[in-house]
Amino acid sequence: MSASPIYVYEYLLRSGVALNAASHRRLFPGALIRVDSGYGCIHPWTEFGDAPIEEQLRRLAEGITTPVTEMALRCAEIDGAAREAGISLFADLEIPRSHYSWSFAQPTGPQIERIVSEGWPALKAKGFANYGETRGFLEQCAKVGEAIGLKLRVDFNGCLDARGFSQFIEFMPLRTYQHLDLIEDPFPYHSELWQQAQQRWKVRLALDKGWRDGEAGFSAVVVKPARRDWRAVAARHPEKPLVLTSAMDHGLGQMFAAYEAAVAKSEIGDRVDLCGLSTQHLFEPDGFFERISAKGGWLSHDTNGGGLGFGDVLEKLPWRKLSSL
Repeated sequence: MSASPIYVYEYLLRSGVALNAASHRRLFPGALIRVDSGYGCIHPWTEFGDAPIEEQLRRLAEGITTPVTEMALRCAEIDGAAREAGISLFADLEIPRSHYSWSFAQPTGPQIERIVSEGWPALKAKGFANYGETRGFLEQCAKVGEAIGLKLRVDFNGCLDARGFSQFIEFMPLRTYQHLDLIEDPFPYHSELWQQAQQRWKVRLALDKGWRDGEAGFSAVVVKPARRDWRAVAARHPEKPLVLTSAMDHGLGQMFAAYEAAVAKSEIGDRVDLCGLSTQHLFEPDGFFERISAKGGWLSHDTNGGGLGFGDVLEKLPWRKLSSL
C-alpha cells in the first residue's frame, strides 16, 4: 500500500430501477480516491458480500485493504503514472465492443430503435425470478432484432433453481431460443447441474459468482476488473473466453474496466468475448457519465488530463484527506 496520503470524495449514484435480481436498491454510495496524481474508484456491492463504503474507507485509513480497495489503489497507480507522463491510458489500445445493457427505467421504443439503428451486436437484460416475464421480454427483442441478428444475453444472478431454468428454456419460442447467446449465473453454480443444463439445452452459460471453484458446465467467465484482476481469472480458466464488464459503478471505475478490457484484448486477443462495458446510461447523468457514450457497442473515452480522463472534473471535486479515527 502506498505511503502517500489518500484523499477521498464520496459519491451517490442513482438509477431508475433496481439493476439486478440480487438488489432492490436505486441509490449506490461509493468513493473516488486520489493518491498522488492518480485516481481510483471504490464501489462496493453489499449484496455480493462487500463491506459498505463506510467500512471500506475505515479499513483503508487503517492500512487494511479489501479486494475492492486493492483494485482502486491499483487503478490510481496506473492512472497516476499516465497522467504524469501526459498520455491517455487508451493510447494505442482499442476498447473491445460491448453488448447493450438494457434499462428497464427507460422507455422500450427508443432503446429498441437505438439498438437497431446503431447495429448493436447483442442486448443484455437482467433476469427475474418470474422467468415468464423475462422470457416474454426476450420474445419481443427477438422479433425486432431479427433484421440485424441481435443476440440475447440474460443475467439471472443465481435467482432461479435448476428446474426453473429448464422451464425458462423449455417453453421458449424457437425464434427467441435461436437468438440466445449467453446466460449468466442462471442458478447457483453446481458443476453437475450446470453440465446437465448445457448439454440438455445447448446454451452457453457464463460463470461469475463462484469462478474460483468452477470446473465444468460453463462456456465463458465474467470478469469485473474493478473487483478482481482479469489475469488471475484467465489463468484459472485458460480455455474459457472472458466477458469483461463494468461493476455498474462510477464513470471513472467504468473507464478503468474499459482500459483493462482493452489491455486484455491486446494480450489474449480473441479470448476476450463481447464485453459489457457500456453502463453509463443506467444512472442519472453527472459530470462523468455525460462524457461517456457508446454507439453500436463501441465505447468512447475522455482524454482530459491524461490517464482515464475527466481531469478537469476531478480537480474540482471537494476532496478530503482520509484519516483513521
